[in-house]
Amino acid sequence: MAATAVTLNRLDHRTAAVKATPVACDAVNGNKVANSGSLRLEFTSSAGGTVTISFPNAVDGQAVTPLTYTFTGAQTRIAAGWPPNIYGPELQFTASVNTITVLAEEV
Repeated sequence: MAATAVTLNRLDHRTAAVKATPVACDAVNGNKVANSGSLRLEFTSSAGGTVTISFPNAVDGQAVTPLTYTFTGAQTRIAAGWPPNIYGPELQFTASVNTITVLAEEV
């Protein structure tokens, strides 16, 4: 099945935005979000788990090992700086459980 789209919250200096509500990750189909290079992801776990970032591009014809963030209990992890030439115009990730939430922001 197709990955579930995550809303990208755009931020700028002219408007102070109220922080958006994170959404539950789709642990079955995975998630996707637009990536212009200034993407910031905030993952929050209430009880542990993992989030795996997929690399759509190959290097010398070889698949690149996915990047995995591990949560041990209740934690929040923030990641940013996803060059589109490496990660593509759409970042895809999969959480191991749907109790992990995500908030996607772009400057």
